[in-house]
Amino acid sequence: MQPEGSIVELCHVVEDLDKALAHWTRNLGAGPFFVFDVPVMPGQLYYGEPTAVSMRVGFGFSGGVLIELLQQTNEGASPFADFLQARGEGLHHIMPRADFDAAHARLSAAGFKIAYSGMMPSGERFCLFDTFAAHGYYTELMELSEAMQRSLLLMEKAHATWDGKTDPVRGMDRLADLA
Repeated sequence: MQPEGSIVELCHVVEDLDKALAHWTRNLGAGPFFVFDVPVMPGQLYYGEPTAVSMRVGFGFSGGVLIELLQQTNEGASPFADFLQARGEGLHHIMPRADFDAAHARLSAAGFKIAYSGMMPSGERFCLFDTFAAHGYYTELMELSEAMQRSLLLMEKAHATWDGKTDPVRGMDRLADLA
């Protein structure tokens, strides 16, 4: 697990998740990827206004960094849709390993606004600060619960033992096979 202050995740927003998964596994050696659909979660906010965003995501490691590939699956207002419209596919956000409240206070004090926020079904808070103009990417903060940290460790284990070819894309339910 990455130490405090390091980058946990790089997220690429994509138009076609299956195409991106093929590229990242075949050409870049990342993976295997664990894919799942994220339904509209209650309480989502886009620059402080209610929104309803669903997505399909894949998580897989490349060395010690988690790669997230994200395809929005509806028309809800979001920084993902904004990014695709303005720039096309690419690096959308990074996620540092940081205490949620301390990092939130630091980014807020620096004048950055929250572009997107909500709560995971399991209760963890998350938000994307709009650091794009200053840094070229958004900055995600996420409360990393014990369950989430276990999942990350299992994904990292899958990457470390993966042959680079077999079963490159798996359902998130397959993480239980690694426990």
